[in-house]
Amino acid sequence: MKSMRFMAPIAATCLIVTQSEPAPAWGWEGHEYVGALAWRLLNPNARRHVRELLGPGVSLSFAAVWADCAKTVTGPPDYDFTPRYTPHVCLDYSTDERARMYDYVHRNWNNCRYSHRLADCHKSYHFADINVHDHMAYDVNLLGGGTNDIVQAIKAATIALKCRDFSACTIPQPFNFASKREALLILDHLVGDLHQPLHVGAIYLDGASAETSDSEAATIGVASETIGGNSLFVTPGGENLHHVWDSVPDAPPSDEAATQACRISPLPNPTPQPPEDWANESVAAARLAYNGMSFSAADPPNDGWNIHFTDKDGYMADVTRVQAVQRIRAGARLAAILNSIWPSTIRATACRS
Repeated sequence: MKSMRFMAPIAATCLIVTQSEPAPAWGWEGHEYVGALAWRLLNPNARRHVRELLGPGVSLSFAAVWADCAKTVTGPPDYDFTPRYTPHVCLDYSTDERARMYDYVHRNWNNCRYSHRLADCHKSYHFADINVHDHMAYDVNLLGGGTNDIVQAIKAATIALKCRDFSACTIPQPFNFASKREALLILDHLVGDLHQPLHVGAIYLDGASAETSDSEAATIGVASETIGGNSLFVTPGGENLHHVWDSVPDAPPSDEAATQACRISPLPNPTPQPPEDWANESVAAARLAYNGMSFSAADPPNDGWNIHFTDKDGYMADVTRVQAVQRIRAGARLAAILNSIWPSTIRATACRS
């Protein structure tokens, strides 16, 4: 096992997170946080376009959970809204909005291969599973990457929003967006997901519960997949590692968080980095996120592996620090994309010196 205390250098390279900042992550609370933080950094022109696309009463913060709510829509033959992940948030969406989710899922159901079958394709837009045992950066051609992964989805949504005439817009396959509004809803959510390390980096385990290479994982097949930490149990049969990274109290971004985000995206019309660069950061963070632990097969009826930590308390403290850095980066970069699409000569109020 590798040594713990892995997170501090990441935080130190870019941001200083104050003790007053609440513990962050990427459940519905984290996504609303990213949307709210991005809104504070938008220039006036970008704000106007976002308001027009989302419609009355729908904030960039609330819209950030739309894509996860769409994941609760069951498939054919009768598409239905059955909230499972974030029910009290998803139930706030109107009947008309749920109908739009059904339509989105219908168009993005079997247009690519997800989980070894032609179904639930839209769920694959939320992640990549780059093997951090073998790789230090994202590549679309690696095991766990692909033309339907999160990086490619963000690029496709950005293309859709940039199109002057949406009806004539060529959006890369397999993504099927009905409108610029739908593309904004997807982008709003996925930029947050991209900054959650376990949404990009994964480990694959062999029959001895040891990390394995791409080639061996491909030979073993689905039995080697840890599904972004969802099959790794922090407590036997209990909470999984992905959920640890997703859990956060409900709190808005602080003024200090907005100030830090402005240092990342300080201009009214920044040129955003390509999402591959952000994915590379998440792969690097994920490599460290799987340090300080070993694994053993979970007891039936659980399907997966139990985690054995070198220093569990230290690990949890380090998770909190990296979450804080990553979600501020996510808010800043979402704003940077939207400001670059709809430029202005006036920078956002929160970014004025």
